[in-house]
Amino acid sequence: MKKIFIMCLLCVCFTAVWAFAQAELTPSIEAPDDDLEINVIQGRSTRDLGVTFNHSSHEGIDCFTCHHKNTVADTPESCANCHTDTAPDAQGSKSYFRAMHVKSEGHASCLSCHQEEFSGDKDMTGCANSACHPNGLY
Repeated sequence: MKKIFIMCLLCVCFTAVWAFAQAELTPSIEAPDDDLEINVIQGRSTRDLGVTFNHSSHEGIDCFTCHHKNTVADTPESCANCHTDTAPDAQGSKSYFRAMHVKSEGHASCLSCHQEEFSGDKDMTGCANSACHPNGLY
């Protein structure tokens, strides 16, 4: 009976140590500070179309709604990692403008969510002089 008790105790201890080790290995995802400027084209264009993004006002949204999951590190990736075509008239799936503004099948965009959440509010859905582009578009 004593051997069974010792085996059970060892199993419980092993399980606890394993669970603790797994918790330590799981990366935690922490959002950057608020007022993050998203401006991939800065320095590569005459247009400065940066957007000030506030993470805390989006805390109820799963990170992977906007960011693709990096399957190696299990961390969110920036849109700009794949949407690298920053030309204002870019049309394909690599278009940075389209990733921010055009909803496609299975993928929301910044603007599509704002239109759903803030319909009719020009400050949250408008372009020039809005909360997104307070300094205008050109």
